[in-house]
Amino acid sequence: MRLGTTFILIAAAMVLGARAEPVTIASAAQGSSTYNIALAVARAASEIGGLDLRPQPYKSTSQGAAFVDGGEVDFGLENAFAVREAMLGLGRFEGQTMANLRLVARLQPLRMALAVRKDGGIRSFDDLRGKRLPAGFRAAVTGELLISAMLANGGLTYDDVEKVPVNDFTAMADAFAAGQLDAYIFVIGTPRDEQVSRTVGGLLPLPFIDGAEAVARVQAILPVASLGRLQPDPSLVDIEKETVVLEYDYFVYTHAGEAEETVRKMVESLHGGKDLMVQSVASMAWFEPARMNADLGLPYHPAAEAFFREKGLSN
Repeated sequence: MRLGTTFILIAAAMVLGARAEPVTIASAAQGSSTYNIALAVARAASEIGGLDLRPQPYKSTSQGAAFVDGGEVDFGLENAFAVREAMLGLGRFEGQTMANLRLVARLQPLRMALAVRKDGGIRSFDDLRGKRLPAGFRAAVTGELLISAMLANGGLTYDDVEKVPVNDFTAMADAFAAGQLDAYIFVIGTPRDEQVSRTVGGLLPLPFIDGAEAVARVQAILPVASLGRLQPDPSLVDIEKETVVLEYDYFVYTHAGEAEETVRKMVESLHGGKDLMVQSVASMAWFEPARMNADLGLPYHPAAEAFFREKGLSN
């Protein structure tokens, strides 16, 4: 009996030892759009790659980049503009280039609009004059840039509105839901903004101008951004008619010294995990596995490059 017990204990220890070591991915705060995306990625990483991937929330994704650069966190989520600034030491990252960062994969385009309350009486950018909009974004690299680009599309600037300081995107959403802002950045297809919509009784995305001059005004401020058209879809809250939205790409990135096996499992999980991720975050329907290898003029991790070559995924 004792021998049998010993075998059971040895077998249990072997099972526990075989479990994957925890792997972390930096995101913004719990409840944020990127935290929910991190949860979706973690599900795919677990069910396909066998990774025990755990979101590591920070005030903003930009704060998390320093921990990935230092090798304390394995992966991160960031938009194309901010990850480029970090890797090249530009803008807010001047003097603190994060040379250890490496791209893993283009994940999806984040699609967004400047939204107001559906019953608030604001129907156009002109109606925003003198209204309260988020500003500052001390912990978020792209916050003011996004608002500035959106306002520019409608022929406005921050000088035309009342600036209300917020620290990050989560604080912005909370302030809007609490009635402290008249408009905010609505990230379409994310659980956070679906909750904001329920809280305020529905959102109205203000219509962007999809003309060459208006697009040029946007890209003069945020070169990685573009405008696209969304059609109504039952999975997309508050998209009730064809809607022009602002979009730019989001990426998964890692540290240059991250184990090749871990990165390989992550890329394989993303490539094969779209259906799993969509079940968690509706906007993951825009993820295109065939376009994971997007060219930002920045280096990818060698394990990701090897996977792309094997699959014939050119950038």
